[in-house]
Amino acid sequence: MSTDRERMAPPVADSTVEDVAPSLPEGVSVTLWLRGSAPNVAVERQDRIRRRVATFDDAGVPTSIREWPSRVTDPTTDRQRTAVEAFDRYRAVAGIRGVRLDPFFECRSNPDGSRTVRFPVACLALERDGDLTGLYPCYDGGEHVAIEDGLDAIAAGGAENLR
Repeated sequence: MSTDRERMAPPVADSTVEDVAPSLPEGVSVTLWLRGSAPNVAVERQDRIRRRVATFDDAGVPTSIREWPSRVTDPTTDRQRTAVEAFDRYRAVAGIRGVRLDPFFECRSNPDGSRTVRFPVACLALERDGDLTGLYPCYDGGEHVAIEDGLDAIAAGGAENLR
């Protein structure tokens, strides 16, 4: 089982918030998922990521910030159901595209037939016209692609790593 520190994967370089006007294709929106119960080591990084996403919103990119729990077994609330539905969708699209989501997300079957999904402390998803077209963090071709890579790619206009 991976630790929170591994799941968060430290950034390559500690970038500052820049005033960037991304040139994403028409119809692309950005969703930032943050775990509400993030460990102290990750809260500062979550704040940096949130500030960068806010600059995209200020530049006119449709953005939303959502919160998901640390883990869910048998979702009972709308928040839990929404998080599990997002995970199922992300896993399905990533599988089709040959992208790995573990160890950032973990899904395990329990002896009683239920499953437990553990969520990363942060996740960045891009959609174009309702289709998932970008997801960070992930492993693509054996290489770790961090959230910061996704943020940099958004700034450059090319963040859709699942197309």
